[in-house]
Amino acid sequence: MSERSVIVYVYNSADDPLFKGNLLPILQQVSRSQPDLRFELITYEQEEYNLTAQQRADRQREWAEDRIYWHPLTWHSGSFKLAKKSYDLTLGLLLCARLRLGGAHSIMGMCTVAGSFAFIIAKALGLKYFAYQYEPHSEFMRDCGVWSEQSVAYRGLHYVEGLVGRHADLISTGTSHMIDRLHEWKSPALAYRLPSGVDEQRFQFSVEGRKTIRTRYNIPADQQVVLYLGKFGDLYYDHEVAELFRTLLDELPNLHFLIATPDSPARIAKLMEQAGLPTERVTITRSSYEEVPAYISAADLGIVAVPPLPSQRFRSPIKVGEYLCCGLPYLVCRGISEDDTVALRDRVGVVVDRFSPEEARQAVPRIEALLTEDKTQLRARCRQAGIAYRGLSQFVAVADEIFKQL
Repeated sequence: MSERSVIVYVYNSADDPLFKGNLLPILQQVSRSQPDLRFELITYEQEEYNLTAQQRADRQREWAEDRIYWHPLTWHSGSFKLAKKSYDLTLGLLLCARLRLGGAHSIMGMCTVAGSFAFIIAKALGLKYFAYQYEPHSEFMRDCGVWSEQSVAYRGLHYVEGLVGRHADLISTGTSHMIDRLHEWKSPALAYRLPSGVDEQRFQFSVEGRKTIRTRYNIPADQQVVLYLGKFGDLYYDHEVAELFRTLLDELPNLHFLIATPDSPARIAKLMEQAGLPTERVTITRSSYEEVPAYISAADLGIVAVPPLPSQRFRSPIKVGEYLCCGLPYLVCRGISEDDTVALRDRVGVVVDRFSPEEARQAVPRIEALLTEDKTQLRARCRQAGIAYRGLSQFVAVADEIFKQL
């Protein structure tokens, strides 16, 4: 049997949850169903996810069992960002050229920055190109006010994203909204809906996990936990989250707010203090990827803090799938991915127009109804909806079909 070698280009670290919880399980599943596939995995390692030499060796040995061969590079950022990104791209191009000479005929890029780099590399080296999780990241950054429409960063990335959408060989994206846009563009790419998938065997409610986390942070048994999982600011709400929490606590006095974030605890504590939240009702911590299911199990309502801006309908946050598969209902804004549709259709969440005190007060009866519903029934309904919406098992066949063409 001849071997098909595919370069997997990821501008994240190997230990980044965006890779570990999203793309890696798909590669492993596809590798087991297509034994002629060989993956050449390129990552850019960041200080935040630094691994010891032994941990790297363990990863390489473990992944090689699924014919995933890891080539870690170093990620550069900070001052002179454009020059550093160009340097990263050059190193990636040189490595891909070596792999091309070794027999690789296809390349896939994960998300926007890696996807843009991989597209340039594909055209330079004559590789078939698959854009995985194609999204208009430049529009996200513009709509959220991080980049101006006239900035070099926005204009450059927006231009390359347009090229990818119109000239890739295969594209997978998280929502039907982007499929519709590609059809409007008359893109010749074979387009597939492939949302951020969740390993439903790993993400499920755990009685022990709930007990462990609530005991660790001394959360009283009679308090309902609202979970915030992830970053603040940039592509997410910031001080609005604290204001939302303050309003909910005024209306529902038995709440406790559990925040697991990679952001500075001091900065988040200041946000909460400025909103007038009592310190004893807020826990700010950081969760390892491995403990995320336990944190979700400890909660009674999850928060999705994505602002309802026009481009956000194209996003595919993995968080909602993780919440649902662990049996947790959620609060989300209207127009975010297809998360609002699922929340309403399957009765697993509350949808608001935006994060504001007024919207929060109007949502209180709906939130209270979820918090007081029988937990066993609610968790079962959430998990069923989560598996149907984002369960990895639902998308293995789609991924298989895509990779058969590489």
